[in-house]
Amino acid sequence: MMMKVLALGLSLLCRLAASDLACSVTEEQRDPALKEMTYDIGYGEQTTLVYVEPDMDSMYNGNAPAKHKVVPKFNGLSVKFINMSNKHVRLSWEPRPGGTPNPMNKIAPFEASGTASFPTHSFIMTDPDTDKLLQRFAIQEYPENIYAYDPYIVEGDEKATEKNLNKHLSKKEKEFYRKWRDSLAFNEIYRNFTGRSYLANYLRDPPRHFLWSGEYFGQTHWVETSETHFVMTPPKSALGQLKTSKKRSLKEGETVALEEYRAPGQATMNMTLKVLSVAPRVFEIPNFLSQTEVDHILDLAGGVQLSRSSVGDVGHGYSKAENKKTDTRTSFNAWVQRGKSPIVDAIYRRAADLMRIDEALLRNRDSSERPDWPTKGSLAEHLQLVHYDPGQEYTAHHDFGFSDLSDLQGARFATLLLYLNDEGLVGGETTFPRWVNAETFDKLKVKPEEGKAVLFYSQLPDGNLDDFSQHSAEKPRAGEKWLINLWTWDPKYH
Repeated sequence: MMMKVLALGLSLLCRLAASDLACSVTEEQRDPALKEMTYDIGYGEQTTLVYVEPDMDSMYNGNAPAKHKVVPKFNGLSVKFINMSNKHVRLSWEPRPGGTPNPMNKIAPFEASGTASFPTHSFIMTDPDTDKLLQRFAIQEYPENIYAYDPYIVEGDEKATEKNLNKHLSKKEKEFYRKWRDSLAFNEIYRNFTGRSYLANYLRDPPRHFLWSGEYFGQTHWVETSETHFVMTPPKSALGQLKTSKKRSLKEGETVALEEYRAPGQATMNMTLKVLSVAPRVFEIPNFLSQTEVDHILDLAGGVQLSRSSVGDVGHGYSKAENKKTDTRTSFNAWVQRGKSPIVDAIYRRAADLMRIDEALLRNRDSSERPDWPTKGSLAEHLQLVHYDPGQEYTAHHDFGFSDLSDLQGARFATLLLYLNDEGLVGGETTFPRWVNAETFDKLKVKPEEGKAVLFYSQLPDGNLDDFSQHSAEKPRAGEKWLINLWTWDPKYH
Protein backbone atom coordinates (compact mmCIF):
# COMPACT_ATOMS: atom_id res chain seq x y z
CA MET A 1 0.00 0.00 0.00
CA MET A 2 1.21 3.47 -0.80
CA MET A 3 0.58 6.65 1.13
CA LYS A 4 1.77 10.20 0.48
CA VAL A 5 1.74 12.94 3.10
CA LEU A 6 2.03 16.69 2.67
CA ALA A 7 2.08 18.74 5.88
CA LEU A 8 1.51 22.48 5.77
CA GLY A 9 4.79 24.28 6.42
CA LEU A 10 6.88 21.14 5.82
CA SER A 11 8.39 19.74 2.68
CA LEU A 12 7.63 16.14 3.61
CA LEU A 13 6.84 13.25 1.29
CA CYS A 14 6.60 9.73 2.72
CA ARG A 15 5.80 6.36 1.25
CA LEU A 16 4.25 3.60 3.34
CA ALA A 17 5.24 0.16 2.08
CA ALA A 18 3.79 -3.08 3.37
CA SER A 19 6.70 -3.64 5.72
CA ASP A 20 7.80 -0.25 7.03
CA LEU A 21 7.81 3.50 6.70
CA ALA A 22 10.38 4.56 4.13
CA CYS A 23 10.93 7.82 5.97
CA SER A 24 10.71 8.98 9.57
CA VAL A 25 10.42 12.22 11.48
CA THR A 26 13.81 13.91 11.72
CA GLU A 27 15.20 16.00 14.58
CA GLU A 28 14.15 19.16 12.73
CA GLN A 29 10.58 17.80 12.45
CA ARG A 30 10.34 16.89 16.14
CA ASP A 31 7.09 17.96 17.70
CA PRO A 32 7.53 21.61 18.70
CA ALA A 33 5.62 21.01 21.93
CA LEU A 34 8.38 18.74 23.25
CA LYS A 35 10.84 20.45 25.60
CA GLU A 36 13.88 19.08 27.43
CA MET A 37 13.41 18.61 31.17
CA THR A 38 16.14 17.80 33.69
CA TYR A 39 15.06 15.84 36.75
CA ASP A 40 16.45 13.86 39.66
CA ILE A 41 14.33 11.32 41.56
CA GLY A 42 17.23 9.94 43.54
CA TYR A 43 19.43 8.39 40.86
CA GLY A 44 21.27 11.50 39.73
CA GLU A 45 20.33 14.07 37.10
CA GLN A 46 18.62 12.79 33.98
CA THR A 47 16.98 14.49 31.01
CA THR A 48 13.93 13.64 28.97
CA LEU A 49 11.62 15.33 26.47
CA VAL A 50 8.23 16.29 27.88
CA TYR A 51 5.11 17.87 26.42
CA VAL A 52 4.57 21.53 27.26
CA GLU A 53 1.27 23.00 26.12
CA PRO A 54 1.78 25.71 23.46
CA ASP A 55 1.04 29.29 24.45
CA MET A 56 -2.26 30.80 23.43
CA ASP A 57 -0.85 33.11 20.79
CA SER A 58 0.77 30.21 18.92
CA MET A 59 -2.52 28.30 19.02
CA TYR A 60 -3.97 31.10 16.91
CA ASN A 61 -0.92 31.25 14.63
CA GLY A 62 0.08 34.59 16.12
CA ASN A 63 -3.42 36.10 16.04
CA ALA A 64 -5.00 35.20 19.35
CA PRO A 65 -8.22 37.17 20.02
CA ALA A 66 -7.29 37.44 23.71
CA LYS A 67 -4.07 37.27 25.70
CA HIS A 68 -5.32 34.82 28.28
CA LYS A 69 -6.57 31.27 28.46
CA VAL A 70 -10.27 30.66 28.80
CA VAL A 71 -10.98 28.28 31.66
CA PRO A 72 -13.77 25.93 30.52
CA LYS A 73 -16.97 25.69 32.52
CA PHE A 74 -16.43 21.94 32.72
CA ASN A 75 -14.06 21.15 35.59
CA GLY A 76 -13.96 17.36 35.32
CA LEU A 77 -10.68 15.49 35.33
CA SER A 78 -9.23 12.00 35.27
CA VAL A 79 -8.29 10.65 38.69
CA LYS A 80 -5.83 7.82 39.27
CA PHE A 81 -5.82 5.78 42.48
CA ILE A 82 -2.72 3.78 43.42
CA ASN A 83 -2.69 0.93 45.92
CA MET A 84 0.87 0.90 47.29
CA SER A 85 0.15 -1.87 49.79
CA ASN A 86 0.59 -5.64 49.47
CA LYS A 87 -3.10 -6.27 50.14
CA HIS A 88 -6.25 -5.86 48.08
CA VAL A 89 -8.30 -2.72 48.70
CA ARG A 90 -11.79 -1.76 47.62
CA LEU A 91 -12.30 1.60 45.91
CA SER A 92 -15.70 3.24 46.40
CA TRP A 93 -17.27 6.57 45.58
CA GLU A 94 -19.05 8.47 48.35
CA PRO A 95 -22.04 10.26 46.81
CA ARG A 96 -22.17 12.44 49.93
CA PRO A 97 -20.29 12.56 53.24
CA GLY A 98 -21.59 9.83 55.49
CA GLY A 99 -23.72 8.39 52.70
CA THR A 100 -23.69 4.81 51.48
CA PRO A 101 -20.51 4.21 49.45
CA ASN A 102 -20.89 3.08 45.85
CA PRO A 103 -18.32 0.28 45.30
CA MET A 104 -16.38 0.63 42.07
CA ASN A 105 -13.79 -2.12 41.98
CA LYS A 106 -11.17 -4.01 43.91
CA ILE A 107 -7.56 -2.90 43.37
CA ALA A 108 -4.92 -5.60 43.66
CA PRO A 109 -1.63 -5.06 45.50
CA PHE A 110 0.61 -2.47 43.83
CA GLU A 111 -1.93 -1.82 41.07
CA ALA A 112 -3.86 1.28 40.00
CA SER A 113 -7.35 2.18 38.88
CA GLY A 114 -9.13 5.35 37.91
CA THR A 115 -12.19 7.12 36.67
CA ALA A 116 -13.45 10.49 35.50
CA SER A 117 -14.44 12.72 38.40
CA PHE A 118 -14.88 16.29 39.64
CA PRO A 119 -13.33 18.43 42.38
CA THR A 120 -14.99 17.93 45.79
CA HIS A 121 -15.94 14.33 44.94
CA SER A 122 -15.00 11.90 47.68
CA PHE A 123 -13.61 8.36 47.31
CA ILE A 124 -12.61 5.84 49.94
CA MET A 125 -10.40 2.78 50.09
CA THR A 126 -11.51 0.04 52.45
CA ASP A 127 -10.46 -3.45 53.45
CA PRO A 128 -12.61 -5.69 51.20
CA ASP A 129 -12.98 -8.31 53.93
CA THR A 130 -13.77 -6.14 56.95
CA ASP A 131 -14.95 -2.85 55.34
CA LYS A 132 -12.47 -1.03 57.56
CA LEU A 133 -11.77 2.47 56.27
CA LEU A 134 -8.18 2.74 55.08
CA GLN A 135 -8.12 6.20 53.49
CA ARG A 136 -10.45 8.89 52.20
CA PHE A 137 -9.59 11.02 49.17
CA ALA A 138 -11.14 14.44 48.50
CA ILE A 139 -10.63 15.23 44.81
CA GLN A 140 -8.81 18.51 44.24
CA GLU A 141 -8.73 20.88 41.27
CA TYR A 142 -6.77 19.98 38.13
CA PRO A 143 -3.87 19.16 37.85
CA GLU A 144 -4.11 17.17 41.10
CA ASN A 145 -4.99 13.90 39.37
CA ILE A 146 -3.10 11.25 41.36
CA TYR A 147 -4.01 9.80 44.77
CA ALA A 148 -2.05 7.04 46.52
CA TYR A 149 -2.73 4.79 49.50
CA ASP A 150 0.60 4.20 51.24
CA PRO A 151 0.32 2.52 54.67
CA TYR A 152 4.07 2.27 55.14
CA ILE A 153 5.34 5.82 54.77
CA VAL A 154 6.17 7.91 57.82
CA GLU A 155 6.28 11.47 56.53
CA GLY A 156 9.64 13.11 57.18
CA ASP A 157 11.20 9.97 58.62
CA GLU A 158 12.97 7.82 56.03
CA LYS A 159 14.36 5.40 58.65
CA ALA A 160 10.91 4.67 60.08
CA THR A 161 9.54 4.20 56.56
CA GLU A 162 12.33 1.79 55.69
CA LYS A 163 11.65 -0.13 58.90
CA ASN A 164 8.01 -0.52 57.91
CA LEU A 165 8.95 -1.71 54.45
CA ASN A 166 11.37 -4.31 55.81
CA LYS A 167 8.77 -5.51 58.29
CA HIS A 168 5.78 -5.84 55.94
CA LEU A 169 7.11 -6.36 52.40
CA SER A 170 9.11 -9.02 50.64
CA LYS A 171 12.07 -8.10 48.47
CA LYS A 172 9.94 -8.22 45.30
CA GLU A 173 7.16 -6.22 46.92
CA LYS A 174 9.65 -3.54 47.95
CA GLU A 175 10.70 -3.27 44.29
CA PHE A 176 7.07 -2.60 43.29
CA TYR A 177 6.72 -0.09 46.12
CA ARG A 178 9.85 1.80 45.09
CA LYS A 179 8.70 1.90 41.47
CA TRP A 180 5.51 3.62 42.58
CA ARG A 181 7.54 6.04 44.72
CA ASP A 182 9.69 6.80 41.66
CA SER A 183 6.56 7.41 39.60
CA LEU A 184 5.13 9.77 42.22
CA ALA A 185 8.43 11.62 42.55
CA PHE A 186 8.64 12.05 38.78
CA ASN A 187 5.04 13.27 38.72
CA GLU A 188 5.88 16.10 41.11
CA ILE A 189 8.72 17.33 38.90
CA TYR A 190 6.78 16.80 35.65
CA ARG A 191 3.74 18.65 37.00
CA ASN A 192 5.82 21.64 38.11
CA PHE A 193 7.51 21.79 34.70
CA THR A 194 4.52 21.18 32.42
CA GLY A 195 1.45 22.10 34.48
CA ARG A 196 0.05 18.56 34.03
CA SER A 197 0.08 15.41 36.12
CA TYR A 198 2.01 12.43 34.82
CA LEU A 199 -0.84 9.95 34.43
CA ALA A 200 1.40 7.25 32.99
CA ASN A 201 3.89 5.31 35.09
CA TYR A 202 7.53 6.34 35.27
CA LEU A 203 8.99 6.38 32.69
CA ARG A 204 6.77 5.67 29.71
CA ASP A 205 8.36 5.76 26.27
CA PRO A 206 7.05 8.18 23.64
CA PRO A 207 4.50 6.62 21.27
CA ARG A 208 6.00 4.59 18.46
CA HIS A 209 3.14 5.67 16.24
CA PHE A 210 3.12 8.93 14.31
CA LEU A 211 1.18 11.88 15.78
CA TRP A 212 -0.10 14.61 13.52
CA SER A 213 1.00 18.02 14.71
CA GLY A 214 -1.68 20.37 15.94
CA GLU A 215 0.11 23.68 16.28
CA TYR A 216 -2.75 26.12 15.61
CA PHE A 217 -6.47 26.22 14.91
CA GLY A 218 -7.26 25.67 11.24
CA GLN A 219 -3.89 24.10 10.45
CA THR A 220 -4.30 21.64 7.59
CA HIS A 221 -2.60 18.39 6.62
CA TRP A 222 -3.19 16.34 3.48
CA VAL A 223 -2.85 12.59 2.97
CA GLU A 224 -3.06 10.69 -0.30
CA THR A 225 -4.25 7.07 -0.14
CA SER A 226 -4.70 4.33 -2.70
CA GLU A 227 -7.77 3.09 -0.78
CA THR A 228 -10.25 5.06 -2.86
CA HIS A 229 -13.99 5.28 -2.22
CA PHE A 230 -16.36 2.51 -3.16
CA VAL A 231 -19.05 4.09 -5.33
CA MET A 232 -20.94 0.89 -6.20
CA THR A 233 -21.80 -2.02 -3.96
CA PRO A 234 -20.14 -5.26 -5.10
CA PRO A 235 -22.30 -8.39 -5.37
CA LYS A 236 -22.84 -10.38 -2.18
CA SER A 237 -20.60 -13.12 -3.54
CA ALA A 238 -17.67 -10.65 -3.34
CA LEU A 239 -18.49 -9.32 0.12
CA GLY A 240 -17.98 -12.38 2.26
CA GLN A 241 -15.74 -12.84 5.27
CA LEU A 242 -12.05 -12.62 4.39
CA LYS A 243 -10.51 -16.06 4.84
CA THR A 244 -7.40 -14.86 6.62
CA SER A 245 -6.06 -11.65 8.07
CA LYS A 246 -2.46 -12.62 7.33
CA LYS A 247 -0.38 -11.90 4.23
CA ARG A 248 -2.78 -9.30 2.90
CA SER A 249 -0.21 -6.59 2.28
CA LEU A 250 -0.36 -4.85 -1.09
CA LYS A 251 2.94 -4.84 -2.89
CA GLU A 252 4.07 -1.84 -4.92
CA GLY A 253 2.13 -1.79 -8.19
CA GLU A 254 -0.66 -4.11 -7.04
CA THR A 255 -4.23 -2.89 -7.40
CA VAL A 256 -6.63 -2.51 -4.50
CA ALA A 257 -9.41 -4.99 -3.89
CA LEU A 258 -12.56 -4.71 -6.01
CA GLU A 259 -11.15 -1.81 -7.98
CA GLU A 260 -13.98 -1.96 -10.52
CA TYR A 261 -16.46 -0.86 -7.84
CA ARG A 262 -14.47 2.18 -6.76
CA ALA A 263 -14.32 5.76 -8.02
CA PRO A 264 -13.51 5.43 -11.74
CA GLY A 265 -10.24 6.86 -13.00
CA GLN A 266 -8.87 7.48 -9.51
CA ALA A 267 -5.73 5.65 -8.47
CA THR A 268 -5.60 7.69 -5.26
CA MET A 269 -7.77 10.02 -3.21
CA ASN A 270 -6.90 12.93 -0.95
CA MET A 271 -7.90 13.24 2.70
CA THR A 272 -7.71 16.59 4.49
CA LEU A 273 -7.16 16.89 8.23
CA LYS A 274 -8.13 20.21 9.79
CA VAL A 275 -7.09 21.09 13.33
CA LEU A 276 -10.16 21.81 15.46
CA SER A 277 -8.30 21.82 18.77
CA VAL A 278 -4.64 22.03 19.79
CA ALA A 279 -5.09 20.80 23.38
CA PRO A 280 -6.41 18.16 23.05
CA ARG A 281 -5.38 17.40 19.47
CA VAL A 282 -8.59 17.01 17.48
CA PHE A 283 -8.83 16.82 13.69
CA GLU A 284 -11.79 16.85 11.31
CA ILE A 285 -11.65 14.84 8.05
CA PRO A 286 -14.61 15.41 5.67
CA ASN A 287 -15.74 12.75 3.20
CA PHE A 288 -13.72 9.94 4.75
CA LEU A 289 -16.49 7.48 3.84
CA SER A 290 -18.54 7.37 0.65
CA GLN A 291 -22.31 6.94 0.57
CA THR A 292 -21.83 3.38 -0.66
CA GLU A 293 -19.55 2.57 2.27
CA VAL A 294 -21.96 4.13 4.76
CA ASP A 295 -24.82 2.10 3.31
CA HIS A 296 -22.75 -1.07 3.49
CA ILE A 297 -21.96 -0.56 7.18
CA LEU A 298 -25.59 0.19 7.99
CA ASP A 299 -26.57 -2.97 6.08
CA LEU A 300 -24.17 -4.87 8.33
CA ALA A 301 -25.93 -3.33 11.32
CA GLY A 302 -29.09 -5.07 10.18
CA GLY A 303 -27.31 -8.39 10.52
CA VAL A 304 -25.65 -7.91 13.90
CA GLN A 305 -27.16 -7.87 17.36
CA LEU A 306 -27.03 -4.49 19.06
CA SER A 307 -26.65 -4.57 22.83
CA ARG A 308 -26.54 -1.95 25.57
CA SER A 309 -23.14 -0.22 25.47
CA SER A 310 -20.77 -0.73 28.38
CA VAL A 311 -17.95 1.36 29.80
CA GLY A 312 -14.39 0.17 29.36
CA ASP A 313 -12.80 -2.69 27.51
CA VAL A 314 -11.88 -5.74 29.61
CA GLY A 315 -8.41 -6.98 28.81
CA HIS A 316 -7.08 -3.57 27.84
CA GLY A 317 -6.46 -1.84 31.15
CA TYR A 318 -10.04 -1.81 32.44
CA SER A 319 -11.45 -3.96 35.21
CA LYS A 320 -14.71 -5.87 35.00
CA ALA A 321 -16.19 -3.36 37.42
CA GLU A 322 -15.30 -0.51 35.08
CA ASN A 323 -16.83 -2.43 32.18
CA LYS A 324 -20.31 -2.58 33.72
CA LYS A 325 -23.38 -1.13 32.07
CA THR A 326 -23.95 2.35 33.39
CA ASP A 327 -26.16 5.38 33.04
CA THR A 328 -23.15 7.36 31.86
CA ARG A 329 -23.52 5.50 28.56
CA THR A 330 -27.01 4.77 27.30
CA SER A 331 -26.35 3.92 23.65
CA PHE A 332 -26.44 0.53 21.93
CA ASN A 333 -23.52 -1.02 20.09
CA ALA A 334 -22.11 -3.99 18.21
CA TRP A 335 -18.63 -5.01 17.10
CA VAL A 336 -17.59 -5.52 13.47
CA GLN A 337 -14.37 -7.38 12.68
CA ARG A 338 -11.95 -6.07 10.07
CA GLY A 339 -12.33 -9.27 8.04
CA LYS A 340 -16.14 -8.99 7.92
CA SER A 341 -15.98 -7.80 4.30
CA PRO A 342 -13.50 -6.29 1.81
CA ILE A 343 -15.15 -2.89 2.27
CA VAL A 344 -14.56 -2.97 6.04
CA ASP A 345 -10.98 -4.05 5.36
CA ALA A 346 -10.54 -1.11 2.98
CA ILE A 347 -11.80 1.27 5.69
CA TYR A 348 -9.10 -0.04 8.05
CA ARG A 349 -6.46 0.46 5.34
CA ARG A 350 -7.64 3.99 4.67
CA ALA A 351 -7.64 4.71 8.41
CA ALA A 352 -4.08 3.40 8.63
CA ASP A 353 -3.03 5.78 5.84
CA LEU A 354 -4.80 8.66 7.57
CA MET A 355 -2.93 8.01 10.82
CA ARG A 356 0.34 7.10 9.07
CA ILE A 357 0.36 3.63 10.61
CA ASP A 358 1.35 0.54 8.66
CA GLU A 359 -1.92 -1.28 7.94
CA ALA A 360 -0.24 -4.59 8.83
CA LEU A 361 -0.16 -3.39 12.45
CA LEU A 362 -3.95 -3.16 12.43
CA ARG A 363 -4.44 -6.92 11.85
CA ASN A 364 -2.90 -10.18 12.98
CA ARG A 365 0.42 -10.88 11.31
CA ASP A 366 2.81 -13.75 10.81
CA SER A 367 6.47 -13.65 11.85
CA SER A 368 7.60 -12.18 8.52
CA GLU A 369 5.62 -8.94 8.95
CA ARG A 370 6.89 -6.19 11.22
CA PRO A 371 9.23 -8.29 13.37
CA ASP A 372 10.30 -5.03 15.06
CA TRP A 373 7.00 -4.87 16.98
CA PRO A 374 6.61 -6.76 20.27
CA THR A 375 3.24 -8.30 19.38
CA LYS A 376 1.80 -10.11 16.37
CA GLY A 377 -1.73 -9.24 17.35
CA SER A 378 -3.67 -6.33 15.90
CA LEU A 379 -3.09 -2.89 17.42
CA ALA A 380 -6.63 -1.93 16.47
CA GLU A 381 -9.83 -3.05 18.10
CA HIS A 382 -12.84 -4.22 16.12
CA LEU A 383 -15.00 -1.44 14.74
CA GLN A 384 -17.55 -0.45 17.35
CA LEU A 385 -20.86 0.35 15.68
CA VAL A 386 -22.84 2.64 17.99
CA HIS A 387 -26.47 3.77 17.82
CA TYR A 388 -28.07 6.60 19.81
CA ASP A 389 -31.79 7.28 20.00
CA PRO A 390 -33.10 10.65 21.21
CA GLY A 391 -32.13 11.15 24.84
CA GLN A 392 -29.27 8.62 24.80
CA GLU A 393 -25.77 9.83 25.55
CA TYR A 394 -22.26 9.02 26.71
CA THR A 395 -21.17 11.51 29.37
CA ALA A 396 -17.65 12.94 29.55
CA HIS A 397 -15.04 10.18 29.71
CA HIS A 398 -11.54 9.22 28.61
CA ASP A 399 -10.67 6.42 26.21
CA PHE A 400 -7.51 5.45 28.10
CA GLY A 401 -7.15 3.29 31.20
CA PHE A 402 -4.40 3.03 33.81
CA SER A 403 -1.69 0.40 33.67
CA ASP A 404 -0.23 -1.67 36.46
CA LEU A 405 3.49 -1.83 37.13
CA SER A 406 3.56 -5.47 36.06
CA ASP A 407 2.28 -4.98 32.51
CA LEU A 408 3.72 -3.18 29.48
CA GLN A 409 1.80 0.09 29.89
CA GLY A 410 -0.29 -0.56 26.83
CA ALA A 411 -2.82 2.20 26.24
CA ARG A 412 -5.24 3.45 23.65
CA PHE A 413 -3.34 5.78 21.39
CA ALA A 414 -5.88 7.35 19.04
CA THR A 415 -9.62 7.31 18.41
CA LEU A 416 -11.17 7.66 14.96
CA LEU A 417 -14.90 8.44 14.88
CA LEU A 418 -16.78 7.86 11.63
CA TYR A 419 -20.25 9.41 11.33
CA LEU A 420 -22.81 7.40 9.35
CA ASN A 421 -25.77 9.77 9.15
CA ASP A 422 -26.99 13.31 9.68
CA GLU A 423 -30.40 13.52 7.98
CA GLY A 424 -33.06 14.36 10.53
CA LEU A 425 -30.50 14.43 13.32
CA VAL A 426 -30.64 17.35 15.75
CA GLY A 427 -27.94 17.46 18.39
CA GLY A 428 -25.80 14.39 19.00
CA GLU A 429 -22.52 16.32 18.76
CA THR A 430 -19.20 14.90 19.88
CA THR A 431 -17.92 17.39 22.43
CA PHE A 432 -14.58 18.14 24.06
CA PRO A 433 -15.44 20.08 27.22
CA ARG A 434 -11.86 20.95 28.22
CA TRP A 435 -10.37 22.24 24.98
CA VAL A 436 -8.00 25.18 25.43
CA ASN A 437 -8.96 28.34 23.58
CA ALA A 438 -9.31 32.11 24.02
CA GLU A 439 -12.84 32.62 22.73
CA THR A 440 -15.43 30.69 24.72
CA PHE A 441 -16.00 28.92 28.02
CA ASP A 442 -18.19 26.36 26.27
CA LYS A 443 -17.20 22.93 25.03
CA LEU A 444 -15.93 22.28 21.51
CA LYS A 445 -18.80 20.75 19.53
CA VAL A 446 -18.21 18.58 16.47
CA LYS A 447 -21.35 18.19 14.39
CA PRO A 448 -22.05 14.71 13.00
CA GLU A 449 -22.04 14.75 9.20
CA GLU A 450 -22.44 11.66 7.06
CA GLY A 451 -19.08 10.28 5.98
CA LYS A 452 -17.02 12.67 8.13
CA ALA A 453 -14.28 11.42 10.44
CA VAL A 454 -12.85 12.90 13.62
CA LEU A 455 -9.40 11.90 14.86
CA PHE A 456 -8.11 12.65 18.36
CA TYR A 457 -5.27 11.33 20.48
CA SER A 458 -5.41 9.91 24.00
CA GLN A 459 -1.65 10.27 24.36
CA LEU A 460 0.73 13.19 24.28
CA PRO A 461 3.95 13.23 22.23
CA ASP A 462 5.99 12.34 25.33
CA GLY A 463 3.94 9.21 26.11
CA ASN A 464 1.86 10.69 28.91
CA LEU A 465 -1.92 10.26 28.82
CA ASP A 466 -3.85 13.35 27.76
CA ASP A 467 -6.33 14.35 30.43
CA PHE A 468 -7.76 16.97 28.07
CA SER A 469 -8.87 14.23 25.64
CA GLN A 470 -11.99 13.86 27.78
CA HIS A 471 -15.01 13.83 25.47
CA SER A 472 -18.71 13.05 25.40
CA ALA A 473 -21.51 12.11 23.02
CA GLU A 474 -24.35 14.58 23.40
CA LYS A 475 -27.97 13.44 23.34
CA PRO A 476 -29.76 13.61 19.99
CA ARG A 477 -32.71 15.93 20.48
CA ALA A 478 -34.39 14.51 17.38
CA GLY A 479 -33.57 11.70 15.00
CA GLU A 480 -31.13 8.86 15.53
CA LYS A 481 -27.35 8.83 15.39
CA TRP A 482 -25.10 6.14 13.93
CA LEU A 483 -21.33 6.16 14.12
CA ILE A 484 -18.25 3.94 14.24
CA ASN A 485 -15.42 4.01 16.78
CA LEU A 486 -12.00 2.71 15.80
CA TRP A 487 -9.37 2.60 18.57
CA THR A 488 -5.67 1.98 18.05
CA TRP A 489 -3.14 0.93 20.68
CA ASP A 490 0.50 1.66 21.41
CA PRO A 491 1.91 -1.46 23.12
CA LYS A 492 5.66 -0.92 23.34
CA TYR A 493 6.82 -0.24 26.87
CA HIS A 494 9.25 -1.61 29.39
